[in-house]
Amino acid sequence: MKESIRIAGLVVVFCWLIAVVGGSRLLASQQSAQQPAPKVKVGTAVGTKANSPAPSANAQNKSHKTSVGNGKLTVKASQPSSFWTEQIDLEDDGTAESTDFLYDANRGIVYAYREDDFTCQDGQPGRAKMIEAVYTSGNKAGKPVGSGSYAVSLNEGQCGAKAAGEYGCRFDANGNPTECGLATVNYATGEVDIAVAQ
Repeated sequence: MKESIRIAGLVVVFCWLIAVVGGSRLLASQQSAQQPAPKVKVGTAVGTKANSPAPSANAQNKSHKTSVGNGKLTVKASQPSSFWTEQIDLEDDGTAESTDFLYDANRGIVYAYREDDFTCQDGQPGRAKMIEAVYTSGNKAGKPVGSGSYAVSLNEGQCGAKAAGEYGCRFDANGNPTECGLATVNYATGEVDIAVAQ
């Protein structure tokens, strides 16, 4: 009798240890799956460009190009598209940044590429190259005008990134982030795809 009680007690302790260790591993895997998501404020000027994707009076370098961006943040347009450069405040922070725009009227997306400031999830400031893809009226994806996504190139260690790469978020028509994770430019659709960590 005593022997069976002792064995039952050992089984209970063993099961408890498995639960604790398994739970710790699950938590660790969930934490490692979380991707650093730089917080880029999507200001009112982004919506303005979505509603009227054209160069302003002070725009420069007006031409037609088939791409905008740099490196893995390069977007290729579906056809030669309107390109221009503007000094513009896209984050409502009072600072105008030199921004390259490309409007792909066929896809219904206006792109904005620049180097700008952002904030990490832990509140630390950062600065990096970034691109925004914003849906305009009549876009082929059927998305709300002014919604879109952005991607930022992070260095290793920046915002807690374990490896250098592109990270970003989708945002709604009010500029609020909806999903964040690893970001890649989809050359087929011209969209910035976000792989959300599960």
